[in-house]
Amino acid sequence: VRYLGGTLETYGNVNTANSLLAIRQLVFENKEISLQELKSSMLVNFEGYEKLRLKLMNTPKYGNNDQDADEMMMAVHEHVCLTTKVQAEKHGLHHFLVVVINNDANTDLGKNTGASADGRLAGEGLNNGNSPVVGTDRKGITALLHSLIKPRTDIHAGAVQNLKIAPEWLSEHREKFEALLATYFDMGGAQLMITVVQQKMLEDALEHPEKYPNLLVRVGGFSARFVELRPEVQREIINRTAY
Repeated sequence: VRYLGGTLETYGNVNTANSLLAIRQLVFENKEISLQELKSSMLVNFEGYEKLRLKLMNTPKYGNNDQDADEMMMAVHEHVCLTTKVQAEKHGLHHFLVVVINNDANTDLGKNTGASADGRLAGEGLNNGNSPVVGTDRKGITALLHSLIKPRTDIHAGAVQNLKIAPEWLSEHREKFEALLATYFDMGGAQLMITVVQQKMLEDALEHPEKYPNLLVRVGGFSARFVELRPEVQREIINRTAY
């Protein structure tokens, strides 16, 4: 084999970045909580530490064009990608690169992952691909896209960025949406996984799957019929920010 190589999928990169920033700000910079207190709260899944968890959840999060959050994500991304990349030469491979494409395994791995310092509860799904943790991108679609373009695209073998939009983007605001996408790619953005659907349709499909046999959604690297997905994957898609 002339070009023997491989790829390694990674999971929860954004959860990691958000957690590290929360630790840095609350423990070391602001000194609002101690490291031991944080550790103790995570070990009991924040039971009895609800106010502490709220502080963690209110720290800056990747996906909002926030400098601190995005820089932490970039640092985690580069560390993971470059640490993986150098393994190729050590083991006689032509290449060995990260793919930040989670499909639906982020929900499975989340089931076996304890609480994290970004305020995520034990058992909850990890973020999908290179996308923000569900529900934490709250500053609008342009802020989201500004965050997505920042992690380097030249040090991995592929990444997924999910985007869930309402049909009105295409029927009533198509020119603006096309301009938005063109700008994103002109600024160096990588592939976008776009689901065009009404939020209320997804919620109704969860309750009445027989009415939506052909409702297609983008999961994370592939498309699927929504009603055929596992419940935890369905809920993860529903909880993604709808624009």
